[in-house]
Amino acid sequence: MDRRVVALILAGGRGTRLNIIASRRAKPAVPFAGIYRIIDFTMTNVMRSGVQHLGVLTQYRPTSLMEHLGDGESWDFHGLRTTFRILPPQMGTSSTDWYKGTADAVFQNLDFLEAQKPDLVLILSGDHIYNMDYRPMISWHLETKADLTIAGMRVPWEEVGRFGTMVLDGSLRVQTFLEKVHDSPSNVANMGVYCFNFQTLVEELQNNCPKGRYDFGADVIPGMLKRWKVVAYMFEGYWRDVGTLNSFWEANQDALRPESGLDLWAWKVRTNLEGRGQIYHPPAIVDARAKVQNSLVSRGCIIKGEVRNSILSPGVIVEREAVVVSSVVMHDCRIGRGAVVARSILDKDVTVGEGAKIGDINPDDKRNKRFPSHLWGGLVVIGKKSEVPARCNIGPNCIIGAGVKSRDMPLHLDNGECVGC
Repeated sequence: MDRRVVALILAGGRGTRLNIIASRRAKPAVPFAGIYRIIDFTMTNVMRSGVQHLGVLTQYRPTSLMEHLGDGESWDFHGLRTTFRILPPQMGTSSTDWYKGTADAVFQNLDFLEAQKPDLVLILSGDHIYNMDYRPMISWHLETKADLTIAGMRVPWEEVGRFGTMVLDGSLRVQTFLEKVHDSPSNVANMGVYCFNFQTLVEELQNNCPKGRYDFGADVIPGMLKRWKVVAYMFEGYWRDVGTLNSFWEANQDALRPESGLDLWAWKVRTNLEGRGQIYHPPAIVDARAKVQNSLVSRGCIIKGEVRNSILSPGVIVEREAVVVSSVVMHDCRIGRGAVVARSILDKDVTVGEGAKIGDINPDDKRNKRFPSHLWGGLVVIGKKSEVPARCNIGPNCIIGAGVKSRDMPLHLDNGECVGC
């Protein structure tokens, strides 16, 4: 693709609704589907679309994200004809501060864009799971002579309150842009994928950000509709905003069902396997008496018990007589002998003691008592490096914070309880 297209990935999000699994890392750095991180999907999309010039805007707890991205080589961003830059907030100067919103993040990095001399700028979210070639969208932008093109897709009506939505006319020109309202007259969701004419983008940022209007969805785009040509590009593939614990779990489950549209094999998603020495892990070992059904088991795993409908990241150990079902188990967790882990998300380095019982395979209609808007439907979430003591019983909708020691854990948690969070 011509040098005139530059992409920016917004990767500074805190991911508040992901609760403890995003409390110590940026949301785009959260592990996904075994060996990947959420940002890998957008990075791969940029690479496969032929865009050679990319900036990644970071902010909240960026260390693991920056280590994962490295110099961009895992996604072919190396060599004289490419540009790859990680762009944190420029703290300590009089004219810049922490990014106050999506538009402000781009505004603070106009110097990076100007140095690339682009005609078009792709602005992308780093926290969505999808497979998209941006070239047809760019062609549509040029064909319609738009100033801004927004990727959109239809979502179920009951979910419209989670997204910005667009009312379109017959030519797909955007008539109204609404930011997360439950009574929207349209179910065309804003995917957070924007193609701007560069000069239009500069003018809008200079008119809005100095006046305290910092967000594309809430501030910039609604004000553009009468002054610029804003059109939609309709996308029909798989796309999921994994902004909640439930949607994160559901997307991982989708990875076990290629018919869902999330086909990791076909998508050929790139990642950086150097973290935690994953590249050196031996093949997974499945004991002769073990049972593995419809699961993604990564390298370095040792399975002696039973695993069903689950995602296991590298280095997970499932001891004899243990059962893991409908769960997401991240790197180097150990499930003790006779333990049961059901409908759960375990962050890295969690230890589950012998005979412990976590969660329930059946969904329910209750919510976590402290974080009712974060966790519901029967999931259990356990934070990084926590220890579940032997014979502990953890009910559905419970959250165990990061680093909780077994000595600090009660042996029984009722539905919806929290410990260490």
